[in-house]
Amino acid sequence: MSHPVPEIEQATTYTAVIVGEPVVILLPRMRATLIAESGALVSADAWTAAVTRHGAVPMLDLGFAADPVPGWSIVLDRAMTAARITGPAGLGEIYTGALEAAPDWRHRVAQRHRDGGGLVVITGRADRMDPEAAQEMMEQERAVWIRTRLVLGD
Repeated sequence: MSHPVPEIEQATTYTAVIVGEPVVILLPRMRATLIAESGALVSADAWTAAVTRHGAVPMLDLGFAADPVPGWSIVLDRAMTAARITGPAGLGEIYTGALEAAPDWRHRVAQRHRDGGGLVVITGRADRMDPEAAQEMMEQERAVWIRTRLVLGD
């Protein structure tokens, strides 16, 4: 059975460094529920279910040990003030917009780019769109993460 991927019309991003790892946190503004034609609940959180079907894993620890997942990429402009996050076929572009980051985060991302290490994107279901809600999402194990290929644009 195929489930449609809910579109993110708007999202908020945050940047952070978690146990030395620079990450982008993506919070969708809308939460979708998928119901089968039979009326059965398919998923109470269609967004998280969709990105998990495309390679994201539950954020149960802070190891982030993985290579970039094929089909996923994050393109940052050279100033690292704008981002485009794209998933594989069936998911496509999931975010294009502004990105705010501290100098230390930018330095770590530049190092990741030189090393070819990709960049971790964390997403999931948050109750609000603020940094504290993102932290709660992670602490309450409602977050998933994926390591993407990192591209620095012009």
